[in-house]
Amino acid sequence: MDVSRTKALPAAEEFAWARQRRADIRAAGGILDLVLPLREGGDGPALFCAPPLVGAGWCYLALLPHLGTAHPVYALQSRGLRRPEPLPVDMAELARDFADRITETRPDGPYHLFGWSLGGNMAHAIAEELEGRGHEVGSLVIGDATPGLPDNISVADDNVWLLCDFVLREFGYQPVVEPDDPDPVGRMLEVVRGRPGLGLHEWPDRRVRALPRIIRNNIAVAQRHRPGRVRAPVLFLAATRTEDTTAAKLASWADHVAGPVDVVEVDCRHEHMLLPEPVARFGAAISARLGARP
Repeated sequence: MDVSRTKALPAAEEFAWARQRRADIRAAGGILDLVLPLREGGDGPALFCAPPLVGAGWCYLALLPHLGTAHPVYALQSRGLRRPEPLPVDMAELARDFADRITETRPDGPYHLFGWSLGGNMAHAIAEELEGRGHEVGSLVIGDATPGLPDNISVADDNVWLLCDFVLREFGYQPVVEPDDPDPVGRMLEVVRGRPGLGLHEWPDRRVRALPRIIRNNIAVAQRHRPGRVRAPVLFLAATRTEDTTAAKLASWADHVAGPVDVVEVDCRHEHMLLPEPVARFGAAISARLGARP
């Protein structure tokens, strides 16, 4: 969930990630429903995936080759993408909303949840909400997330340029917005309109403009949130090319999980966890939690 930017040339993984994000958008058809079926059918337990910082859940298409076909897979997606509407004021509201969508989609549990990056924080909050309603959460998969967000990730007005650069990078564009740009959102739109054929070129201006707003709100919601405690068994996915050790990441969740915790480490950076090699490493572990091998 790194919203910082570097002037260094992109690594090979960055190019691979950009290509994959563009392919995900095409494969998902740009659908922005609050619950996006990535795979339906099958009589096994379903997996619900909470969105990362950008709000769209298309990235979870990477899981499908590694999960048994008996298991439906759904991506949850942030409000405000499809149409203008109020955004959640806190994580509790967000979790209630997503829990409502999950139980409408699948009235009976147990429920299996996965979230990568900020999606891990959301998935934990959703698990807490579902358990509070008396539902069973069969498994909670946390993808390299830690409770809360550092306070130095600012959502101030003078950081809008950084959010715009994050949007560009996440959707396969080269981030080019500068801190002194008088109209960072306009510059972001200029880049999108100047590169037809990439991820956002068919989106109306309003929808592109909504992305920094949704990201800013997701950051603020996560920074204010103080997670409770869940009983569900946890599978923690840890990227090892990060400043924090796996032990430190696990320790940060100690007060917030009561059930058993299993760990799968993947040799990658946090932002590349859904590339094919890392997903192949942990996909079988998620599939096993759902009750069947692919």
